[in-house]
Amino acid sequence: MGLNILLVEDERNLARSIRELLTAQGHEVALAFDGDEGLRQAELSAPDLLLLDARLPNLSGPELLRRARAIHPALSAVVFTAYASVEDAVAVMKLGAFEYLQKPLDLDRLRVLVDRVEETVRLKQELAYYRSLDEPILIGESSAICSLHDKIEQLGRLDGSQGLPTVLISGETGTGKDVVARLLHHRSLRRDEAFLSINCVALPENLVETELFGYERGAFTGASGAKLGLMEAADKGTLFLDEIGDLPLPLQGKLLTAIERKTVRRLGSVRDRKVDPWILAATNRPLEASIREGSFRADLYYRLRVVHLELPPLRERSGDILLLAHHFLRIHGTRYGKMGRTLTPDAVATLQRYPWPGNVRELSHAIEQAILWSKEEILKPADFAWLGHLGEETARGLATASDAIRLLLQEGLSFAEIEKRLLQEALVASGQNISQAARQLGMTRDILRYRMEKHGIGAG
Repeated sequence: MGLNILLVEDERNLARSIRELLTAQGHEVALAFDGDEGLRQAELSAPDLLLLDARLPNLSGPELLRRARAIHPALSAVVFTAYASVEDAVAVMKLGAFEYLQKPLDLDRLRVLVDRVEETVRLKQELAYYRSLDEPILIGESSAICSLHDKIEQLGRLDGSQGLPTVLISGETGTGKDVVARLLHHRSLRRDEAFLSINCVALPENLVETELFGYERGAFTGASGAKLGLMEAADKGTLFLDEIGDLPLPLQGKLLTAIERKTVRRLGSVRDRKVDPWILAATNRPLEASIREGSFRADLYYRLRVVHLELPPLRERSGDILLLAHHFLRIHGTRYGKMGRTLTPDAVATLQRYPWPGNVRELSHAIEQAILWSKEEILKPADFAWLGHLGEETARGLATASDAIRLLLQEGLSFAEIEKRLLQEALVASGQNISQAARQLGMTRDILRYRMEKHGIGAG
């Protein structure tokens, strides 16, 4: 697969010889000739392997290794020096160095060491990928995310023997509300019980009711047997109600009763059943406005909002963009067999300038597509030029809607092409949620579906 290697060595001829050797093995090798430059490159490129001299100008090798591993804890390192001592060896091994070599270097031994690191990195990446399919990860070091982690930890310590508080998770589409829900369950004492979820907008009203509460045999035509509802199936576990703002009004009262009384009655039944699921709900809509419009019950809102967790949009936590980008580089790189992909400083700046209307989900998709289509090890701004369908002008930010329209016209697009792009952008921003995209565009679901079919846009 080849490693992304950062070599920090002040002996320039030796550094170039090592780079030539490792490049011939299929690795991508970046050079730095002093400690400060090495740290700067480590921060930007998230290397798989750090090769460095113990004694460097400006910043020592051990200090560089300590700071680099603070940023990238999984970073592997090999340290070499002309002044070997037991104390130095112990110091760098405590910092997590993979090996310690004395100069003059045995290049054959270095080649074998790099092969061993490559195998270790490959196994770690595969393990991280498969774990990522099951374990929720909330990435970020911004104050909002750190505060959110603290609240999740506090909720996870609750005994819950007398029940747990309902939690309302709010935030724009793509901010990771489902990740927070799964993380709440994973950190709680209910982690070994079921975690079940339902998207309240994805099913017709009658199916939402039967999914939540179940039914008895003969309750309606086609009910040839009894069906367990999610409220019962999640007993002693966790039930996540996604897009709760779209729950049909007639069902809101029934859900409120079930939460208050901790009982459910299946469709067609006359008997109540005791249940105790931990109720988590999520919405990207301002439910207070829905209450004023009469489409959401105030009593259900206040019952769900015992604990309120709000996720900030990605544009308000720009300091987390690079952390998230490195995470998605590892995840999607492993998925497509293209490990070791990195970003140029200009690509990093492009990602940090872009407003990310689709939030973390859009960033993940952007990294995934760049990895999928790029033939290079290092991703450049051109690999993200399609962001928002407006290229680099969008990444720099458009002052007004008129600027965006003028840019589209300058591209020579017809009205039909502009309409198609608008529909595509609304679907991306809504995470392919047709109901939400229709609301954003001020049209009905049926009209949106008609226009999608007209332009050949598939529902993703």
